[in-house]
Amino acid sequence: MSYAIVRAEIERFLRSPSPEVLCISGRWGVGKTYSWQTFLREEETAGRLGVDRHAYVSLFGLNSLGELRSAIVENTVVAGRSSLPDASSLHGMLREGERFARRSRPALEVAAGFFRMKDAGDALYRAAFLTVQGQLVCFDDLERAGKSLEMRDVLGLASLLREQRGCKVVLLLNKEQAEAKQAEELDRQLEKVVDTFLIFEPTSAEAAAIAIGGDDPVAVALRDRLVALDVTNMRVMKKVERWARLVETELRGFDAATLAQATATVVLGGWCFLQRDLAPSLDFVRGFNPMSGLFGRKEEPADEKGWRELLGRYGYGSTDELDEPILDGVALGYFRGNVLREAARSVEERRRREGRDDSFSRAWRLYHDSLTTDDDVILDAMQAGALENLAEITPTNMNGTLSFLRRYGRDAQASDILARWIEANRGKEGFFDRWNRFFANDPVDAELLAAMEAGRAEIVDARDPADMLKQMAKSGGYNPAEDAARLSRLSADEIVRLFDDHAADDVKGMMEWADRLAAQPGAENLRASLDEALGRIASRSRMREDRLRGWGVLPKSPEDGQAQPPEGVETQNPASAGADAAAAGSASATGYEHGGSG
Repeated sequence: MSYAIVRAEIERFLRSPSPEVLCISGRWGVGKTYSWQTFLREEETAGRLGVDRHAYVSLFGLNSLGELRSAIVENTVVAGRSSLPDASSLHGMLREGERFARRSRPALEVAAGFFRMKDAGDALYRAAFLTVQGQLVCFDDLERAGKSLEMRDVLGLASLLREQRGCKVVLLLNKEQAEAKQAEELDRQLEKVVDTFLIFEPTSAEAAAIAIGGDDPVAVALRDRLVALDVTNMRVMKKVERWARLVETELRGFDAATLAQATATVVLGGWCFLQRDLAPSLDFVRGFNPMSGLFGRKEEPADEKGWRELLGRYGYGSTDELDEPILDGVALGYFRGNVLREAARSVEERRRREGRDDSFSRAWRLYHDSLTTDDDVILDAMQAGALENLAEITPTNMNGTLSFLRRYGRDAQASDILARWIEANRGKEGFFDRWNRFFANDPVDAELLAAMEAGRAEIVDARDPADMLKQMAKSGGYNPAEDAARLSRLSADEIVRLFDDHAADDVKGMMEWADRLAAQPGAENLRASLDEALGRIASRSRMREDRLRGWGVLPKSPEDGQAQPPEGVETQNPASAGADAAAAGSASATGYEHGGSG
C-alpha cells in the first residue's frame, strides 16, 4: 500500500470527529508507532485534530480488560496541552470521574456492590472510565497483550468505545506476529469492528524521511546511506542516528570528508550489528577489501559473494584506522573519543598524501585499465611504485601487491619490497597491533604473515595488568591471546601483590578474568603462576580459602571430591553440616581481605 495513501488516510482520520475504528498493521520496527505519534503531533500542533482528548495505550503485558480500561484513564491527555500523560492529566481525569460519581452516587453504590468493586479507588477509576467519551484512543501492540487478555475482548472494547461512547479508535499491530488464534479472531472481527484497514510498509526512502529529520550534513548522509542499504526499520534508524551524532561530536573540527566517511561506517556497522539476519557480520566488514585476495581466493559461499557485491556498491573500500574504532564502538555501545580523533588525524594526513597522483596508484590503474601494455611494463611499474610509496601502503594493499608480483614470477622483488616496507613502517605506533584482523576472508602472503607476527612479538606490552583486569571486569571485552601473553610475564609474587594492592576494587572480577585468561591456549606459564598465587592467598586463612572456592578461582581440594563413606559408616551430624555450609556460604558472599593471616 502506497505510503502517500496511508498518510492521507491517517490525516483524514485524525481530522474527522466522527467515531470510527482504524487498524494499521505492519512489521515490527517499520515505524507504525513513531509515524502515528508524529502525524498526531503535527495535526495537534496545527489545530486540526478532530477531538479534544486522546490516549495512547500499549497492550504489552496487560492481562485484563480492567487493566486496559485503567490504562486508558491514566494515559488520556487534553489535546494541545501535553502529548504525554502525567500526574496532572490523571488528576484531571479522576476529578471528572469523582464529579460524575457524586452526581450518580446512589446508582454507583448499588453498582459497587453488584460488581464487587474492591475499594473506593477501583470505583473512582471505573467512574473516570465512564467519562471516556468522544475522544481518540490508540491501542498499540495488540499481538503482545498478556495471555489473559483475548483479542476478542480488545476488539469488543474498541467497538463499545465507537458505538456507545462516540470515540475514535486506532489499532496498531503486527498481524504477521499474532498467534494463530489471535489472527483468526482478528480476521473474523475485522468486518464487524474495523472501518478502515491499512498496511504500513514504507520504502527505505520514506522511512528515512520520517525517522531522520534535519538538513545538516550528517542527517543528509544518514538518509542517503540508509537508503543505499535498503534499511526500512525505523527503530534501527534511530539507534544509528544516535551513534552517528555521538561520533559527530567527537570529530567536530575535522574535514567534511572525514565526517562523511565516519557516518557511512556508523550506518554500515549499525545495520550489521542490529539486523544480523539481514546483513553481513562485523567481522566480515572488517576483513573486506576489494583489492586483497585478487589471486588465490578460495571459493566463497554465495551469501559472502553477495555481501562483497553489496559493500562494493555501498562504496566501502576497506577497513582503515578510522573505520576500525567505529565498528568496535558499535559493538561495544560506546566510542572512545581520543582513539577516534587520533584515527581521524591519520586518515586526513593520508588523504592529503593520496591527493597526489602517486606512482603506486598509477601502476594499479595501468593493470586494471589497459590490455595493450606489456606484462613486464606493468610489473616494473608496480615494483617501482611500491618502493616509492612504502610508508603509504596499508597491510591489505601490500598483501595484494605481493600476491600480484609472485603470481607473475617476481618473487625476489616481492620479498625485497616486503623487507623494505617493514623497515619503513616499523616505527609507526600500532603498526603491528591487531593487523591480521583485516585478512579474515583472504589468504595472506606467507612472508608477510611471518614478518608481521615477528614484528608484533618484538613489541613490549607496557599495559598495566591491574588496569587490564579491572577494565575486563567492567566491560567484559578482551583480546584473549594478547591479554594472556601480557599476564604471563607476571610471577606468582607479582600476582599476589597485584590482588593485594587492589583489594578495594572488584578483586573477585579481576581474579575471574585472570582465571579465564589462564585457560587460553599457550598460557601455561600464567596458569602455573596464578594457581600458585591464589594458593598462597588461600593459605592465609580458612575463611579466605572458602571465599576463593566460592568464587570458582581456586582448584578443588582433595576433600572436595572425596567419595561418600560406605553404607553403615557414621557420617557428620546434619546440624553440624548445615552450620559448616552456612559458614561457607557466608564466606563466599563477603569481600576478599588482603595481607596478614586470618
